[in-house]
Amino acid sequence: MGWTQRRINTFLFVLTLIGSLAALADVLMRDALLMTRVGYAVAAASTGILLIAYRRGWEYARHLMALGITLAIAAFTNEPYISQQMDLLHAVPIVIALVLTGPRWLLINAALLLVILLVRGEWSGVYTKPVNLAAYAVLAGGMALSRLAVDNAQRLEVARRIAEEERERAANALTLAQQRANELERRNAEQEQLLRLISDLETPAITIADGVLLAPVVGRLDACRAQALNKRLLETAARQRARLVILDIAGVSHVDESVANSLIQAAQALQLIGCRVAVSGISPAVAALLASLNITLPDVITCRSPQDALTLHL
Repeated sequence: MGWTQRRINTFLFVLTLIGSLAALADVLMRDALLMTRVGYAVAAASTGILLIAYRRGWEYARHLMALGITLAIAAFTNEPYISQQMDLLHAVPIVIALVLTGPRWLLINAALLLVILLVRGEWSGVYTKPVNLAAYAVLAGGMALSRLAVDNAQRLEVARRIAEEERERAANALTLAQQRANELERRNAEQEQLLRLISDLETPAITIADGVLLAPVVGRLDACRAQALNKRLLETAARQRARLVILDIAGVSHVDESVANSLIQAAQALQLIGCRVAVSGISPAVAALLASLNITLPDVITCRSPQDALTLHL
């Protein structure tokens, strides 16, 4: 299981608390000064309080922890580690700041520790030597650069993960869009099939005898239905080699001039492919309308019912 930055920080808080408690126990068992004991006790209590605060979400506890360790080490360092020789313990605040905070606070804590040690050594001693000062600067600067590198790597990883999630979302969206397009295409095909079925039902052409087609028309016959009727009659009559086509318009509620002309055109087209045409079921209202419009049906048989037209044909 990978360790998150917060888990690492918490672990470092716990280690620091254990170290401060161990140091407090050591000074309590030795014949140390009262102020020293109080100082170690305050350090241990402060570490515990900061740990609790950080666990409850107070992020500035990290910075206070790094600063407190820097001040504690600078205050409790004794000779000969101030003016005569360098102490490995002086790298601890830099390491703590490296883990808990970042490059900026790391450099601030390193500079603060150096200044305090120089002041306590009265601006002389081991840290005034150019070689030692350069080594200290390289240590702090190297840790700062390493933290920068880690932060950049983490940001790149986060960016890569976000980009990967975006690509996955885009792929899912594309797949969903393709599925919807396929579903829409399927529905369109079903709708077209349904429209063709409705058209067939609206304009049926039924074989009632050898070479005889009956086309009953029911309802309001508008220009669109008349055109569909003409097309279907021509296709069916040609395919079945019909000799007589009976148009039964007894169920037509209304016929206007354009529809009447469409029926005449249908009769003429059927006659051109060798069919006789009979129109049955003409109501008095339709007959009166056709007469008023001076519309005639040349070479078209008119009769009262399809049975009459079939009798005349036979």
